[in-house]
Amino acid sequence: MQHRFLLQPRWVAFHVLVLVAVPVCAALGLWQFQRYNEHNDGGKSEKTAVSAEPAVALGQELDGGHTVATKDRGRNVFVEGRYDAARQLVVPGRELDGRDGSYILTPLQPAGEPELRVLVVRGWTAGAPDPAAVPVPAGDVRVTGRLELSETEHGSGIDRIPGLPAGQVSIIHTPELVNVLPYRLYDGYVALTAQDPADASGLVPVPPAKTQKSGGISGRAWQNLGYTAQWFVFAGASVFLWWRVVRREIEERDEAEQARALRELGLEPAS
Repeated sequence: MQHRFLLQPRWVAFHVLVLVAVPVCAALGLWQFQRYNEHNDGGKSEKTAVSAEPAVALGQELDGGHTVATKDRGRNVFVEGRYDAARQLVVPGRELDGRDGSYILTPLQPAGEPELRVLVVRGWTAGAPDPAAVPVPAGDVRVTGRLELSETEHGSGIDRIPGLPAGQVSIIHTPELVNVLPYRLYDGYVALTAQDPADASGLVPVPPAKTQKSGGISGRAWQNLGYTAQWFVFAGASVFLWWRVVRREIEERDEAEQARALRELGLEPAS
């Protein structure tokens, strides 16, 4: 049988390697395409969908975890604890009804979690006050609010403000704030809607966050799209390599067989 060599152990191993490589590359390509769809914005700004469900405990909503996921955005939660007034931050460059102002961001230590803090946007105020000038409730409080994702420049459409003084940050980006605050943080934040006892600082509740959609493909989306193409090229290249190696082996064996037949006839094969 002309192609029986393909059943030799080394060739079987080669076939198996290609059979594994092709679906793996295809799966990685599909995964990168999914990531591309997640990062491709489509050109609109959308507000967080605010849940109408009653508030539940923060730990219950996050299933005992510490990360606000996309599915949690807009959900109403409550958390009891104490504010850390000494670590209060101001987030300038936030407009409300056409007025320039700032968000007041205060870490809250949840009861029973001494190593963790949840970031609470207590409200909006005009201008950019000194963090120490905005009063913080003392003692135990019960905060009710809306869960929001950790902000990013691309995802929120918020531009960074260079040269901010100490106590001010441009965006509520948890991975950066862990370098500003001396403790572990919940990833995401709570936008305060109610508090017991009531907050007498006069802050205005902030509107639902918007997800910025830029109208084009982001740099991260382009990167994912490039990886998608790359993995499918690898899958196609694996098939092509298999076909080329097998074809070359067949041709070399045919040439060797022809040369052997000529030698048996007493003829020298052409060089």
